[in-house]
Amino acid sequence: MNIKPKINFFQLSQKDKNQTRHRQPYLGIALAKLTKGIAGGLLAIGYFGLLLPATSQTTSETNKSSADLGKELVGQIRECVQGKISNPPSKQQALQAISMRCVFEVAVLEKNGKVRTDASDRVSALFAATGFKAPQPNSEGRATNVGLRYLPRSRVFTVPVSVGSKTNNFLLDTGASASVISTKSAQQLRLMGVPIPGNVLKYMGVGGNCSAVKADSLRLPTVAVSSAKVSGLSGLRLAANSIPAKTSGVLGLDFLSNFDVVVHPQNLRLQLLQPSQFVKTSIPLRGKLGTMTAQVMINGQGPFTFMLDTGTDLMVISKPLAQKLKLDNPKAKKTEVQGFCGTETAKEIKLNQVSLQTHKINNLDAVIIDNDNIFNMLGVEGIVGQNFLTRYQQHWRFGKKSQLGYSEKGSLTLTPISK
Repeated sequence: MNIKPKINFFQLSQKDKNQTRHRQPYLGIALAKLTKGIAGGLLAIGYFGLLLPATSQTTSETNKSSADLGKELVGQIRECVQGKISNPPSKQQALQAISMRCVFEVAVLEKNGKVRTDASDRVSALFAATGFKAPQPNSEGRATNVGLRYLPRSRVFTVPVSVGSKTNNFLLDTGASASVISTKSAQQLRLMGVPIPGNVLKYMGVGGNCSAVKADSLRLPTVAVSSAKVSGLSGLRLAANSIPAKTSGVLGLDFLSNFDVVVHPQNLRLQLLQPSQFVKTSIPLRGKLGTMTAQVMINGQGPFTFMLDTGTDLMVISKPLAQKLKLDNPKAKKTEVQGFCGTETAKEIKLNQVSLQTHKINNLDAVIIDNDNIFNMLGVEGIVGQNFLTRYQQHWRFGKKSQLGYSEKGSLTLTPISK
């Protein structure tokens, strides 16, 4: 397999434009880890939906506690929305946007603006209290021989995807809970969406300029990769400059989790097969708000909970974990990483060893980022990127979906690629 140079990138930095060799590693951390949950679920319910009585019926003490929390959150969100409008807006989109902002302020954020460590539990309780059930997409067909390409100067893959009548290259991203299309493609398909407030976006993606990013939540037409098709998906619309260069969107787990996904880095091929049973010897995966996590050992310590992300170039370590493992060297070389919301400062480090079950790789490049929003939102301490995953042929399997529309379990079979 052709392993790319030390640090790989998709977009030139300002120094590149000045004819130097410095480039930015792409961190394809999902812009919308909660898109299908908040921006596609409670957003769809909107303000009036939050006025509905709770319909959840539970018996255990644990569930009763969750139900009580959900009812409490519904009341607080209702008060928040009422406090932000004197009269209900004439447009439903505006009402839904206010509702989503209040969902974040009440259920996800602390008063100081930090993401709550129990954010995912609160969102789940909110879903239960409102009685909302995510629409279940319909899938059909399979794809046995789809060509992959590397994003320029990166290890992340692109794949040809058809959305409605348009076919373009999308990023293959297991770290994205929802698929994304460009503004241009949405306009061509005449798709209308609900704007996502900029002060919400900063909790969904990497980069320091989320307030300037324009994004909508919308219902997608049928999405297809060769003969593998899924209908009934809710996704995001983003401007082209917020999506990796030369791609028109992101193919997320909302699509991929309907199939067995087999990635062949050695010959750049992708298979999307009918779902099969988990294999006992595989790495167990746990679903978290539309992403997949696993237990990882770093430098012989752990295990730690990491997200597995084919849309991220390098291993990523949260600052708290880096400090715990004494990896956060003040003298470490600084770099800039690229996310959906622009660039962000990071530190380059080297990991002596990364272990995912029995699979171990030594001397692996990684970056430490200070932005803890994504980590706190998902309850993870880092991200397994492509500089680990592309050393293996990967067979991803996904379990049944929860009422939120996410796979709660999965498995990953890794087969080392012969050098």
